[in-house]
Formats: sequence, structure tokens, C-alpha cells
Amino acid sequence: MHDLIVVGAGLAGLALAARAQQEGQEVAVIEARSRIGGRSLAHRTESGCYDLGPAWIWPSMQPRVARAAAAFGLRLHRQADDGGFVFQDTDGAVQRLPHGFAQEPPSMRIEGGTTALAEGFAARLAPGTIRLGTRVEHLVLAADAVSVAAGETRLRARRVALALPPRLAAAIGFEPALPASALRQLEAVPTWMAGHAKALAIYDTPVWRASGLSGGAFSRCGPLGEIHDASLPGAASEAALFGFFAWPAAMRAARRATLEDAVRAQLAALFGPAAGSPRALLIQDWSADDLTATPADAPPLAGHPPYAPLALPAPWHGRVLLSGSESAPEFGGYLEGALAAAEAAAAMNAQHGGGLPAAGAAVGR
Repeated sequence: MHDLIVVGAGLAGLALAARAQQEGQEVAVIEARSRIGGRSLAHRTESGCYDLGPAWIWPSMQPRVARAAAAFGLRLHRQADDGGFVFQDTDGAVQRLPHGFAQEPPSMRIEGGTTALAEGFAARLAPGTIRLGTRVEHLVLAADAVSVAAGETRLRARRVALALPPRLAAAIGFEPALPASALRQLEAVPTWMAGHAKALAIYDTPVWRASGLSGGAFSRCGPLGEIHDASLPGAASEAALFGFFAWPAAMRAARRATLEDAVRAQLAALFGPAAGSPRALLIQDWSADDLTATPADAPPLAGHPPYAPLALPAPWHGRVLLSGSESAPEFGGYLEGALAAAEAAAAMNAQHGGGLPAAGAAVGR
């Protein structure tokens, strides 16, 4: 029997598993995807890695991420913003401004992509700890253990950590069943950026720089609402732009057949004809990924939700921990929140040690 089973091999789950294993616990990590990283996803070329999920960190505000990057020997570089900036109004008219849009504090990117953080924690785990392609379907509570059913796989542990968005955690079968009020509360927590999509356009050269442009743009008509230079530092034969879609999930789905053409046309309008012909164009639509989003995540969010720690009611309290980024005590939904959630879950796990916790209160926010 394991001391801890972690469901989810994203950053939160891997950080928690690495810490628990370092403390001498018998740990297993179960991941439904065929890869680790969760919402961190890398597109790899001969020149390096591009982020199709989160890409930016702010070390001055996100110390956990900064410490992890340093511990894994990952170099940071500033988001490129030198040069002119482009604005597109609701009618599609384009205005080129002479100065770039610089963020303060500066947005930083990780060489190797944010997936390198997950890979760093995974490298600290003993071989065989992570089981990929295994989707957890049921949890059964017994006096001495929690049984985990995932396809043909059956495992038991003193404690389970669900390093998942709360809405995905609510879709798992619980025996005994969770109260309806607890399920409603989990289902009400939006998954950060789950309804969004991102485009990555790769070129042989940074064609926008020839016109004195930074690669930065804002658009009020779409399909992309915000665009930035995604070029890798030191890559002489490759350059890239990335953009966040402004069109919501329903509009993207309705126009899926022509979506790539719309992106190419917009890039050409913003940065010149050559920008409309990237050698590769990738679209990662997270709203269409059922291991990230539920239908409830499709509507656009008005702002960043007020995330807060979560706990299940008795008799599950302390036996199954909620340790995804959306249950973080701070920076919920972000990479920093994933590490904060892992810290909080590790503290609760260590508090109870190998014994069984007392029954607790209902779901708390």
C-alpha cells in the first residue's frame, strides 16, 4: 500500500510527489495524459521549445517558481518587446505605434519552456513512480485506505491528492458519495485559462523586425487579441510569434475549418504580407481538451477568479486532498499557485503522517 497517491502529473502533482518521496513516503503518480506537465505543453523544434500553455513568469512576484527554476538550472530571459507596437481596432484598421509595450515588472520566459519545471520535479522521482495514460474513475474509502480505480489499475493508499482542477475532481466517482453541496462547490470553481486557445506561428526569420516592429500587438476584432514575439534566444534560423485568441470557444468551434486562414490573414494585416505565411502554424485550444476543461469552462471569464484553499467534507476530509493550482492559497491557477498548492498539500500530508486523520468540516473556500 502506498502512503500517497497523487492524481495528476502537472506541476502541482509532481512537486507534491517529489516532496513526499523525499520525506521517505511510498508515492505513486497517476496521469491520464500520455505526457507530464498538465497545462504546460511544449512544441519542440530543432531550435528548442515553445510554450503552448503558460509562458511567462515574474520572479519578483513568484518566488516559488523562481527558486524551482534556479534549482533545476533553468535560465530566464525577458520577453522581447523592443520596437514598434501594433494596434487593430474593431473595424480591423491597423495603427503602427513607434514604441513597444513594455510590461512592468518584466515578463520572463524559461529557456526550455515551462514544461521544464515539471520535468525537473519528475526527474527527482524514483523510476516507475509515474503511470501515464491512466485515468482515475473511482475512489473508494475504507477504514485503513483509499482505493483508486483507474481502468484495470487498482491501487490503495493512506491518502490521495487530487492535483486537478476542481471541476475535473468533481467528475470522479466517490464511494461514499460526496454531498450534492460539495459537488456544486467544486463545479463552481472555474479552471483558469481552460476556455482559452493559443496560436504559435513559426518563421525562418523574424519578418516583423525588418519593419522596426517588436512583434507585439493588441486587436479588438480578432481572431487573436494579444500577440507577442515568441522567438527563442540564440536561434539564428527560426523565429516565432504567439497569440491569445480573443474569439471565445463557441466562435472558434463554429469557425474551426477556417480558423488557421483567419489567423494568417490577421498576422499579414498586422505585420506585413510575409507574416501571413509562417512555415508552421499551431493552434492549441484548451477548451477542447477534456483533461483540462469542462463545458462550464467555455464562457469567457470576466477576470481572475478569487481562488482559495479547498477541502472535502467528512468522511473524506484529510483522506483525499485537493491540491490543484485552483485550490492554492495564493496565485490560484498560475504556475506559482501550483507550487503553493503543492506546499499546502504536503503540509497537511505531513501533519497526519502515516496515521489516519480525524473527520473534518465541510468543503471550505
